Amino acid sequence: MDHSFMTASIPTFRLNVHVRRLVNAGYKVGVVKQTETAAIKAHGSNRLGPFCRGLSALYTKATLEAAEDMGGKDEGFGGESNYLACVVEENLLVKNRECDVQSGFDVKIGVVAIEISTGEVVFGEFSDNSMRSGLEAMILSLSPAELLLGDPLSDQTKKVMMNMPDLAVKALALSIRHLKQFGFERILSLGAAFRPYSCNMEMSLSGNVIQHLEILRNNSDGSEAGSLMKIMNNTLTIYGSRLLRHWVTHPLCDRSMISARLDAVAELAESMGSYRVTEDTTVLDNENWNVEVKRTELNHLLSSVLTYLGRSPDLQRGITRIFYRTATASEFIAVMQAILHSGKQLQRLHVEEEFNKDVLHSKSVRSVLLRKLILTASSSSMISNAAKLLSVLNKEAADKGDLSNLIVISNGQFPEVTAARKAVQEAKERLESLIVMYRKQLRMRNLEFMSVSGSTHLIELPVDVKVPLNWVKVNSTKKTIRYHPPEVVTGLDQLTLANEELIVACRTAWDGFLQGFGKYYSEFQASVQALAALDCLHSLALLSRNKNYVRPIFVYDDDPVQIEIRSGRHPVLETSLLDNFVPNDTNLHGDGEFCQIITGPNMGGKSCYIRQVALIAIMAQVGSFVPASSAKLHVLDGIYTRMGASDSIQKGRSTFLEELSEASLILRNCTPCSLVIIDELGRGTSTHDGVAIAYATLHHLLEKKRCMTLFVTHYPKIADIQNQFPGSVAAYHVSYLTSSKDARPGSSSDYEDVTYLYKLTHGISERSFGFKVAQLAQIPPSCINRATEMASKLEVVMSNRTENGLMQTMAEQDAERQKKKSKPCFLQSPEYWETVYKEFLSNLRSALEQEDAAKIFQFLIRARTLAEQLTLDPHNLISDTQVPRD
Repeated sequence: MDHSFMTASIPTFRLNVHVRRLVNAGYKVGVVKQTETAAIKAHGSNRLGPFCRGLSALYTKATLEAAEDMGGKDEGFGGESNYLACVVEENLLVKNRECDVQSGFDVKIGVVAIEISTGEVVFGEFSDNSMRSGLEAMILSLSPAELLLGDPLSDQTKKVMMNMPDLAVKALALSIRHLKQFGFERILSLGAAFRPYSCNMEMSLSGNVIQHLEILRNNSDGSEAGSLMKIMNNTLTIYGSRLLRHWVTHPLCDRSMISARLDAVAELAESMGSYRVTEDTTVLDNENWNVEVKRTELNHLLSSVLTYLGRSPDLQRGITRIFYRTATASEFIAVMQAILHSGKQLQRLHVEEEFNKDVLHSKSVRSVLLRKLILTASSSSMISNAAKLLSVLNKEAADKGDLSNLIVISNGQFPEVTAARKAVQEAKERLESLIVMYRKQLRMRNLEFMSVSGSTHLIELPVDVKVPLNWVKVNSTKKTIRYHPPEVVTGLDQLTLANEELIVACRTAWDGFLQGFGKYYSEFQASVQALAALDCLHSLALLSRNKNYVRPIFVYDDDPVQIEIRSGRHPVLETSLLDNFVPNDTNLHGDGEFCQIITGPNMGGKSCYIRQVALIAIMAQVGSFVPASSAKLHVLDGIYTRMGASDSIQKGRSTFLEELSEASLILRNCTPCSLVIIDELGRGTSTHDGVAIAYATLHHLLEKKRCMTLFVTHYPKIADIQNQFPGSVAAYHVSYLTSSKDARPGSSSDYEDVTYLYKLTHGISERSFGFKVAQLAQIPPSCINRATEMASKLEVVMSNRTENGLMQTMAEQDAERQKKKSKPCFLQSPEYWETVYKEFLSNLRSALEQEDAAKIFQFLIRARTLAEQLTLDPHNLISDTQVPRD
């Protein structure tokens, strides 16, 4: 079957619905329309040819929202960001030496992401590893609707893209070339709001962190329910929700900016009623806030403005469509009226431009950030410009889609429209003047034109009245016939032409009017961004008031890194558990205990606890109050996670390789100001290898990085590291109660009823209670019984093996000592002992010069063996020679 000419018909008034459906199915959709009318064609040079047609619009998923309003509300499409992301890369060819954790980058990636419907441009350039972790974080953070890939791209990068500086300039050039076919390249030259993808002012959150902590979506069904974003999002506008998403995925790293947000949230929370403050108010940046405050005009006005804006169109995308000249007249008026109304309402707060600390308490708004945002959203020049633009348009005509009467002429504006309207009026007057001639011709004093079924200027006469032969019969009844005389036909033709020329003139004037909006775009864009920020702050204030949260305290940057949380709660879980959630304290300090090793039974709450600490830190640096009785933190520059177990078949990566790659990323990027949470590292391989790798990783974090660390493990042996780093690391476990369920002989002690207390307690838990989880998973009882028997036997075997191994080792050591004592050392010449001594020094020097831990270990083992031989040297070379200090 030939598919080249398959067609389908749709009603023209449903075009917007079907275009959106096709675009969301992944198609690039073009709309071809007739570009000339019948009347203009009849009077033009192409009167005998076909109607001219052309491509009037082109749509893709990333450009749909910036084009004409294509509807779609009834189709369930939301207001999420639709970035067009362009990615280019360059090979670095880094020589990755063995165990050199400082390298490992094999590409440099440049990214430009353009939100065409809002005018936002995100750009960045960064080095990435073989996992493309940085690229994955960018994809998860921006969630682009389209990907524009620059050639050539490596297979690894293409796989990442499909599954989920200079290079930035190259990506921008590709983006501009792509946007030209849609007519949207102007946003990059005038109206774009450029910002770097990552900077020193924002916390580093990788794609792993966003997924592991379920910041944007849950890991069960991929929806927003059960995510941090769902809990924090109380915004009332679509553009406010988009901005809050950016805040949550890019927490601040600047203490003053965090404090400014917290001050704004605190004041808004106060204006809503009472709220909790931290017990220690001595280190707050600004003046102490009142605890009990009545509802103020600030909350009343801001709530009413945001509620009104929530029922209004998407202002951010609306002003961008106006800038692109794709907005309809009714949309233009709706957007301008919303901005004008909100600005006038906020002006009632009488926020002054100068911030005078001497009269702080006399101000209606005290927060510096709130004052700045309100001033931007209620700028007098912005309000004046909005009113001026609205005065040019006729709202009734806009609502009806009447383009010919849309423009309100004043002060000689739009002369082409004035001339076209005059031509239409003259054509109407000529037609009306013809009725006088027909009254005389037919001798009917009361004769009038009439209209029937869309036909105008008809002359209705009885059937028996004779008329000239050139009169055109239009329609008739049993008693009457309706005619168009030749002069009326000519006059109607001229009137139709004049009306269509008026439409063309009005459309040209409207396009010019929209083009003139460009000089106001930046001002209106800043106003809408300020309204979005106010919506986000209002959302965070609602969260702090309704959830009984507390304001976090941030210590100064030169203070030791610390995380001190009292009665911390998981922000997501506590909403479902209500009052049943068990809070926990966290105390990590750079000058003291900065690492916690956490053990405990399966399903005991270990992962929940470490996620809780990370989420509280993120919320605090977003500028939100946090679920705790108090919280004192140092600003963190990043949060790194190694959690869960999954492979990547399409990338050819096993579960264990994924684990170690994530661990490698952490070891390369974390700093003393980072928070690292690692959950069960090493479980993807054998027990001995897993313990060794987990131990070595934690050792590196403690010795080299000294970052805040929460290390969850089921390997009790890991806790022995406390002896090497006393005071810096401590072991904890989530507490539980047990009661025997089956006391029959030979049954494993692990097969007991367990009551989880979910409270973090000092000490190591030697048991994991895996059979309790097997019961919950409804494993057949026969399997569980068999497993308990095997566990009991294995415990006996391991215990005997340990005892026998210890005795065997002691026996071997005694035999070796006896052998050494009886060895005829006098048979060896002095030259032999000198050679052994030189080899001993060579191995010692090699160990000191190496950076590879494995090779250092090998050289030291060899040196120790030689040293043991030299203790039997009768010539005492070691005592007679000084060992070099190098």
